[in-house]
Amino acid sequence: MSFGRRTWNREEYAAKAATSPGGQSHLSSLDQEQLKALKDRYTDYNALLEYNLRDINKKTLSANLSQQKKGKQFGFYCDICDLTFKDTLQFINHLNHKSHVVRFENIFNEPLIKDTRDNDLVPLNEVRSQFHKSVSAFIGDTELRSNKRKAAKRVKCEKSDAEIKYQPQSEIGRLMGFTEFGSSKK
Repeated sequence: MSFGRRTWNREEYAAKAATSPGGQSHLSSLDQEQLKALKDRYTDYNALLEYNLRDINKKTLSANLSQQKKGKQFGFYCDICDLTFKDTLQFINHLNHKSHVVRFENIFNEPLIKDTRDNDLVPLNEVRSQFHKSVSAFIGDTELRSNKRKAAKRVKCEKSDAEIKYQPQSEIGRLMGFTEFGSSKK
């Protein structure tokens, strides 16, 4: 008796799942060299972003920018997950998402993030030296910019002082007594 509930033939669905292409159908046709190239591409984020930005000015953006689409279309395409994203923020979020990381680890049998050392494992001397280097570089840059600004301001003031010349009063102004008024303007 079924009591109105539909029953499922589990063997039939297992056979369909075995014969139908899985979620990695587009990756199963790749050889080892292509898989290595794909892996290298997804471990270097700068190269990945540069690759996806190469055609950015050649196409027009669509109005709906808030979703991902299955398959390769215009936008930022992830070869591993077979998804296309319409903006960089969603693409970067996808690259950092657990589903992308898990799929990468399933395909290549190694972690996506290789350097996972914690701050506690970093030697204190290394942290101090990096901090001192960055602070000294920052101070050098700001002093250089400050000195350039002061020099430019000094040159501008000297130039404006040189341009101001005493202009003799006109005959009418002298007769009316305007030369006797003091002025603080320069």
